[in-house]
Amino acid sequence: MTAAWQVVYSDVSSSTIAYLFAGAKMNLSPMQAGDHIDIRLRKRVVSGGDWVTHDQIGYDDAQPANHPSIAISAIPDVYGVEISMRQTAGVLVNIECEFYAAKILGLA
Repeated sequence: MTAAWQVVYSDVSSSTIAYLFAGAKMNLSPMQAGDHIDIRLRKRVVSGGDWVTHDQIGYDDAQPANHPSIAISAIPDVYGVEISMRQTAGVLVNIECEFYAAKILGLA
């Protein structure tokens, strides 16, 4: 993790056919007291356009032992999805992530 935004997932489509970004799981269990991590999801809404923030949320301190992971739900998309993270407080940690994308086979 870094103090600047770091892209952890990016899918830029050259197609104009809608697909489903099927989501993500992120394990925040390495977080400790005093840590702050931001997670941002951005999309492109036109071909070749700028990234637009779709959602952003911050997490503080150690996460609950019985639920240390978060999930990003499915998002319909055409032109691209990007997930970025940054850590602005605490000792820098590594966050394990898993991403799921469902595409239209042969077309995307």
